[in-house]
Amino acid sequence: MTRSLLGATWDPVCGEMVPEGAHSWTHRHIKYSFCSDHCRERFQRWPHLYVGEATFGLAEGQLGTSVPKSHTIVLAEAPSAEEALHLSEALAALKGVDEVRFDGERALVHYDLMQVSLADIEKAIITEAGGLRQRISDRVERALIHYSEECELDNLSHLAAHYRP
Repeated sequence: MTRSLLGATWDPVCGEMVPEGAHSWTHRHIKYSFCSDHCRERFQRWPHLYVGEATFGLAEGQLGTSVPKSHTIVLAEAPSAEEALHLSEALAALKGVDEVRFDGERALVHYDLMQVSLADIEKAIITEAGGLRQRISDRVERALIHYSEECELDNLSHLAAHYRP
């Protein structure tokens, strides 16, 4: 078990204190506990982003690395004031989302890529608000951002850990 303290442990992704065995997963014979399925899935995808190795030192997540991002997401339709408030609360509940502002059908989101991706934010918007604008240009832009974020996380989890001086 990782850094156990009286039946509790730290989530390696977000740093939250969680009960031992919660949403657990074993990596290299060490059992890790997570606050949510979201954190566990991020860890499963990029474990070297959050836990280091004796040979290469601490991982980027252990060093406190933050990857701030800011994107404008265009919704299918402009939310009412009540819907915008509800959607803001739902997005603020995602770990890593720092700020959400609405201007008509546009939502400006500031977040930390180490904890949440644009794809995760879009899933929450689709669940809460119904959808995103589906013009081909919007879909291509989102796909390129998703790909770019995945590449950035892949690089942080592999290259930086192995080639850091």
